[in-house]
Amino acid sequence: MDLALKVLATDVALDIGTANCRLATAQRGILFNEPTVVAIDTNSGDVVEVGFGALDSVGRTSRHVVVFRPFAQGTTVDFDVTARLISGLFDRAGISKMSRARVVMSVPSLATAIERRALRQAAIQAGAREVSLVEAPIAAAIGLGMPVQDPVGSAVTILGAGASEAALISLGGIVTGSGRRHGGNDLDAAIASLLRQRHGVVVAPGIIEVLKWNLASALGHTHGSSEVVSARMVDSGDPVEVEVGADLVNLALTDVLNSTIKMVQDCLSDAPPDLSQDVSAGGLTLVGGHARLSDFAELIATGTGIEVNVADDADLVIIQGLQLCLAEMSSLHALLRNVDR
Repeated sequence: MDLALKVLATDVALDIGTANCRLATAQRGILFNEPTVVAIDTNSGDVVEVGFGALDSVGRTSRHVVVFRPFAQGTTVDFDVTARLISGLFDRAGISKMSRARVVMSVPSLATAIERRALRQAAIQAGAREVSLVEAPIAAAIGLGMPVQDPVGSAVTILGAGASEAALISLGGIVTGSGRRHGGNDLDAAIASLLRQRHGVVVAPGIIEVLKWNLASALGHTHGSSEVVSARMVDSGDPVEVEVGADLVNLALTDVLNSTIKMVQDCLSDAPPDLSQDVSAGGLTLVGGHARLSDFAELIATGTGIEVNVADDADLVIIQGLQLCLAEMSSLHALLRNVDR
């Protein structure tokens, strides 16, 4: 799909997370699904690139081009850079400021009123005419086809890079919810920290990702597996090769995983009896990039006593829900109201 073509529609869905951001329209589907990174020329203030292009520019362009990651723990930490990121996304999708797009954006349910207003204002500064915020668990439930507006309970847990949240949804709103400002990035950081403590080495982020996906098991399964990876000694800086066992990786993940289980338990324990029965019958669905961590669903099922499933295309469920919001704006009006609080 040629993103340089002008988009005729002015209704846009945006899901901006700590690690990845996605832009879609009802007519053309997902037009952008790349890292939440923006390269800016600090002399002119212009956006040079966003997404993979911004990452590729590291070390290859003028010193005046700086790469920013404007999101952390699921929310914006730099208002101006976030506005420039959204502007860059609009440009990549061929959406001009003249179109004055109507935007539907996801926002973590644990976001503060200040964080919600900042996100809305960043989109308006980037050229949006109006912005509606939909809490991420509701967008995810819509993307999963759950009956969010019916008087039944639907349970969703989002496992993102910077934040995690569990929610029980009924009659178009979150009845009970719980969140933590940690996620996949914290799993990576925990692995890196333990490698530094145990082996005295620093390992590249890309290698940490490989270790996590190849060796980690939320249930602590190891099967004697290990990986030999390239690293650098902390003290001397010398390059070395280190064999990393699955037991070390699993140990590093323990605290974050236990906190995630407690988050889900807190959400479900506050549920009204009737909705608890609905969840017991229908189960819980995991979405987000780290829902695919080996044995994670089984671990949460063990800790909660209910059936837990991982959504297909778990990292795309939220943007798919926002797309449906675009297509059904009139019937979903109640969900598209402002959620500042």
